[in-house]
Amino acid sequence: MGLMSFDAKDFDRPKLVEEPDPKNPEISITKNKGFYTPLGAGVLFKNADLFNKAYLENIQELSLKFEVPITFPICCSSHLKKEIGITKAIPFCDNLVTRLQEHIDLIHISYVILPPATHPTVAVGGSKSPEITINTSDFLRNLSPMFSYITAWNFMRRHRSENHEIFIDTFNSRATVAWDELASISTPKIFPRGDECNTFISFADIIAFLTDAKLYSAKPEYRKLTPQNVEHIWSDYSFDVDCRFLDYSLYSKYKWYNNDHIDIRPYLAHPIVFLLIDEIEKAGSVSKVLPPNQTELPSEKPKKFRDVIQRMPPYNAVLIYAHSLGGSVQFFDKFIDTDKIRDGDVLVYAGETSKKTALTFKDVFDVEVLQLRELRKKIEDMTIK
Repeated sequence: MGLMSFDAKDFDRPKLVEEPDPKNPEISITKNKGFYTPLGAGVLFKNADLFNKAYLENIQELSLKFEVPITFPICCSSHLKKEIGITKAIPFCDNLVTRLQEHIDLIHISYVILPPATHPTVAVGGSKSPEITINTSDFLRNLSPMFSYITAWNFMRRHRSENHEIFIDTFNSRATVAWDELASISTPKIFPRGDECNTFISFADIIAFLTDAKLYSAKPEYRKLTPQNVEHIWSDYSFDVDCRFLDYSLYSKYKWYNNDHIDIRPYLAHPIVFLLIDEIEKAGSVSKVLPPNQTELPSEKPKKFRDVIQRMPPYNAVLIYAHSLGGSVQFFDKFIDTDKIRDGDVLVYAGETSKKTALTFKDVFDVEVLQLRELRKKIEDMTIK
């Protein structure tokens, strides 16, 4: 049985043009006449264990070579762009793919073609919910958070007889036939923050990122997103390329048919390492003295402590631990994540309030509870060994 991983990103080629306002021809309005679609990538691995080992070794070497200031144990393209910039992130990822290509059997690319000229609007809902019409551009944007599993479905619907283990980056989606069919022919494993804690999903993320980047920098005749051009930009690599787009003929499969959200809980990759962080930014405000000529402070969105943590070494310990357990990572929200906790999960806390919450769950479930500082020490000991 092979292993396939899937992730998705936005493919956006904006083109801003000035046009007269239909309501007032004397006024010009700016419209985006560019091209947008969600872009999904899937990867079929030859040997999961050999790939995983080679991935971790090469990430460490490339982090030193490209002088990445924060050495992430697993490479997420969005984090990498923030740390070293896109001009260095592209060759970093390309180096990684080149080094690991011998472990890859095939990559699959999916995207959507719904030309606004022929399909300016589309209908959604209709089953146990009202059918409504929305702009196609809005539909495509709403499709983005769903597209990791739609990419998996687009591949598996043509390979039903292949018994692959399916890893998917987490998603948020209302009910679709695509999900119903995928869940009927396989048992996908969904990884919250999969591109940060799972080497296989990370690689799918990198393939999606590089597909976008390679098309953007290709010669003009190869820049459009077409199956032929995708095959061209990956032609120098040893793996096979399968690129398929979804058009209106398959629309009934990937549009949401009602407003019920897909329940992903039965498919989550456990153990989940839940990260419980006190919201110290709400603990109190610091008064600021205004300059004499200034009457009010400029509006400034305060950074959440949990967002700051993600760019600090302790967060790496969480990712490493989740990877070592073969699980996933979830920042804990008591309103959303309480019913996701299962025996065997890990609750890592920072702050007194979070500690109380974690210990309360320990009275209910057979879970491991760790202070974030404790986990850092545990990871250091694991590394030494």
